[in-house]
Amino acid sequence: MVRLYDAQVMHARLWPKRHGFTHGVFCFAVELSAFGRIGQGLALLGEKGWAPYQLRAADFLPAATVFGAEGGPQDFGGADASLAQRVRAFCAAHGETLAPEARITLIAMPRAFGKSYNPVIFFLVHQGGRLHCGIAEVHNTFGERKAWFLGPACRQTGPNGEEALVLRTPKRFYVSPFSGLDTEFEFTLRTPDGRLAVGVDHFEDGRKTLISTWTGRAVPLTDAQLTWLTLKVPFLILKVVSLIHLHAAWLWLVKKLPFRRKGDDIALQRNLRHPTPELLRKE
Repeated sequence: MVRLYDAQVMHARLWPKRHGFTHGVFCFAVELSAFGRIGQGLALLGEKGWAPYQLRAADFLPAATVFGAEGGPQDFGGADASLAQRVRAFCAAHGETLAPEARITLIAMPRAFGKSYNPVIFFLVHQGGRLHCGIAEVHNTFGERKAWFLGPACRQTGPNGEEALVLRTPKRFYVSPFSGLDTEFEFTLRTPDGRLAVGVDHFEDGRKTLISTWTGRAVPLTDAQLTWLTLKVPFLILKVVSLIHLHAAWLWLVKKLPFRRKGDDIALQRNLRHPTPELLRKE
C-alpha cells in the first residue's frame, strides 16, 4: 500500500515571542512491504532511475555509528540491512521484538528531483490488529539524525476510539538555534488512513513553546495528481529547506530571539547519527 497526501505543515511558536506559518507540501504513507514495487505504472514516482519523485529505502533510518550514545543500545541493523530490518532492529534494541506479520508504515516526503530532506519521518507499526509502536526520526539541516522509540506504553485512545502514540521525551538534539537542547519533544502519531495527522510539540520548563502539525488528505496516486501537486508545490524539498532558513532569519533579525550556536552545548547533543565534523572535534 502506498498513499499520497496533499498536506500542510503548521508551526506556531508560542513563547518567548509568537510566530507562526502554514505551508503546503505533499508526502506519502508507504507500507514497507511495498518497497521494490513503488511507482509501478507511474512515470513520476519510483525508487531509482529517472523518476522525478523517488522513495529510496536508503534515505530512511540509515544504519550509522551513534554519537554520544546514552540510555541503552541504539541498534539500526547491519550495513546491508533492509529498511524493514533496520526498523525491527531499532524496536528490538528498545525491548520490542516485532511479530513476523507486523505491518510497518513509513510517513515521509519523497526525494524530489534528486534532493532529499525530511525534517521528521515516522514509522508506525500495526500488530495484532491495532497500532502497536512507532519511531520518530528528526533531521536537522546539518545532516544529523536522531530517532526515538514510541512503545506500546505510549498508546492512548481518544474519546472517538482513535488510537495514537504519544511520547514526551528529552530532546538533547540541535534542531533550531531558538530552542534549548535540554528541553522536551512531544510526538503524536496516528494511523494515516484517509487523513494524515501527526505532530511534534516542544516544551521548555514544563511550558509548551511550539506546536507543529503535519496534516493532509489522501488523494489518488496518479501521474496527473503528482503533476498537479508539482504545480501547486514546486521545488518541494528546496521550498522546505528555504523556509526553514527564512523563518530562522525572521526570528533572529526581526523578532530578536536569542541565538544558540550549535557548538555551544556538545554535552547536550546525544544519540545522534551523522555528526558534524565540529561535533567530532569538540567531543
